[in-house]
Order: sequence, then structure tokens, then C-alpha cells
Amino acid sequence: MNKNGDVTYIPIEQIDAVLCFGDITLNKRVLGLLNTYCVSAQFYNYYGQYIGRFTPKEYVSGKDMICQIDSFRNDKMRLSIAQAITKTELHNILSLLKYYNKKDIDLINMIHAISDILSELEECNSVDQLLLKEAQSKKNYYAGIDKILENTNYHFVKRSIQPPGNEVNALMSYGYALLYANFLAEIDKSPLMANISYVHSIAKTTDSLQFDLADILKPVIVDRMVLRMIRKNQLKNSYFNKTNNSCYLSKEGVAFYLNEYENQLAQSIHIGNRYYSYKNIITKEVYNLYNYITGKKKFYKPYRMEW
Repeated sequence: MNKNGDVTYIPIEQIDAVLCFGDITLNKRVLGLLNTYCVSAQFYNYYGQYIGRFTPKEYVSGKDMICQIDSFRNDKMRLSIAQAITKTELHNILSLLKYYNKKDIDLINMIHAISDILSELEECNSVDQLLLKEAQSKKNYYAGIDKILENTNYHFVKRSIQPPGNEVNALMSYGYALLYANFLAEIDKSPLMANISYVHSIAKTTDSLQFDLADILKPVIVDRMVLRMIRKNQLKNSYFNKTNNSCYLSKEGVAFYLNEYENQLAQSIHIGNRYYSYKNIITKEVYNLYNYITGKKKFYKPYRMEW
């Protein structure tokens, strides 16, 4: 319902998840409806930080649960999954940098550095080593983003999270929060358990599987969109609320961002003999992992962006 009292009806069958960024009231009938249609409700504070969620009743079979736990406890299998995720993440950030390098932005040093690190991932024999290599790659990647935005009105400078230090970080953080929410909603509807992950520590973060899978698509969905919005001058200063050391999206900025994000998810790409929207790819990645750890697939190959 808007300020004028007008009500917008949305068929429950068309809802994947309910993301709540403001104060709302949910009664038992609403929760029952969400449960019936396997729709999770996720709650965030004003700054886009995750608070908690209502999840539909779980129907995870004991067999699936044991498969996921075993895949985590099996050091060889866990490392194999973590390597596949990290390799794909680095491949996708390389694809993004190579795309802009073709637009006469000199990113060749960053591309070579990340390519060298990517070639070393096979030699890593622990998840900690993979995380170290990923951090080294991100340092080069962020330097590349700064270079891409060099002649624009907004600059990256460095990655800052709590709080975001400038407009670019605010855009990235908000987009990542949305992508995490999409993955968490799909995991909740799948046979997988969100609290068992392969790259991110299960001791430091809750529901950490969403972070593993989102890393694959951050450069594909969020970073591409942020760079495009800035380079095409789609942003206004009124989209941001700034203080001396923080920057967040304003209500106007959130409305604009959500529209762009939904449009991005709706875009389709050709994979094999079929077309998939990016929204479909999120679902596909969840079941791609599920099919591997339950033995339905012999190999685990996350989505790679080819530009």
C-alpha cells in the first residue's frame, strides 16, 4: 500500500523472496502463505545489513543432509569444491577486466597478475591458501576497477564495507546484499543447508553458503551493473546520503537501484542449447552444487562468463 492508500496485488506464485528493509508487520496468515509457497522473508536494517529471516518449513531429507555434511568433512572433496568456486570467481573477474581492456583502458598489468594467480590455484592444498590467493587477486581487481572509473564522476579508491566509504562502495555493497538474499532464498527452497559452506568459514558467518555461491556471480551481475551505471552517467548525487566517513543509498537511490537490479536479473544469455536469465542462473548454481555433492553429477563446474 502506498501513501495514497492504493494497494498493489502481487501473485504469491511470482515471488521468490520478500526482502524487508523497513518496519513492517507480518501476521500468522501471511507467514502461513509464505510457508505454503516456500517463500522466505529476509530482514535488513536501514544500512542493508542482514538481521535475520523467516524460512519456510524445511523438507531436507536425511540422505541429502548426510551428503552435504560428508562433502564438507571430506577434505579432498571440500577442497575440490572450494577450488572450483575460487577458479570461477577469478575467471569471471578476469572476463570483466578483459572486456574493459578492449575499450582502450589499460588493464593489462592487473589481467596478467590475476591470470598468474589463477594458474597457481591448482597447487593450493588448503582452503586457507585459496583465500590468500583470492585476496591477492582482489587487490589487483580493485585496482582495475579504480582504473575503469578513472575519468568518471565517481571513484572507487579502495574497498570499504562497514560503513561504505564512498558512492561506488555503497553501490557494490547494496548489490551484494541483494545477491546474497537471492542465493539464500534459493538455498532455502533447495535440499541444501545454508549453514554449511566450503570457502567461507562456518564458524565466523551464519548461513555462509550464500557467500560461497554469490562470489561466482558478483562480477557477472553486480560489478558489471555498477560500472555500467557510472560510466553511462545514470546516477544522481541525490541517490546518496553522505557523511564524513560513510555513504549509503538514499530512498530515491534505492528505488533506482532496485529497478536496475531487477532488469539485470531478467536479462537472458545463451548457455548450451538454452537461454537462461541471470535469475535462472542463480537457481541453477544452487542445484549445480547440490547435484555434485549428492553424486548426480561427476563434475562441479560453476557458471563462467565468456566475453
